[in-house]
Amino acid sequence: MTTSSEPITGEGPSRTPPKSGAITVEQKGFTEPKAFSAAEVAAKTQAPPAIETARPTLLPPTVAGAQTIAADAVTATWRSNQTVTATWSISEPRNAWMHVKDLGWRKLYNGRDWAFTALVTLAAQARQTQRPITFREEADGMVYEIYLW
Repeated sequence: MTTSSEPITGEGPSRTPPKSGAITVEQKGFTEPKAFSAAEVAAKTQAPPAIETARPTLLPPTVAGAQTIAADAVTATWRSNQTVTATWSISEPRNAWMHVKDLGWRKLYNGRDWAFTALVTLAAQARQTQRPITFREEADGMVYEIYLW
């Protein structure tokens, strides 16, 4: 191993994270992604080239449109046949979002590590494969379940 007595030069990283769209908050976990313009959404929703891969042999259950279920003053909304156009996260504990075509940004449930990891994985897979998803959104605005076929 060789060492050099010359001082290390350089200014370090030359890029800083974007500041637009981020909200400065005292508590971590509340930063939100910036809104996409119509041109950005159009560019991001172009279908990727088809890749021949193994596919599931079962079909998803048929759900006609979004259904609203109310129970004990808590409202859940099921949204079916939706497309994830982007995912976003930041270096804060359990803070990730998915962008759903024609609906906008939706925050993923962050109450438990295992649930958060599963939801982020499903949202990223849906984004990568452009497969439609069905998801449940609660009154607090977070996504608690994702079904990807």
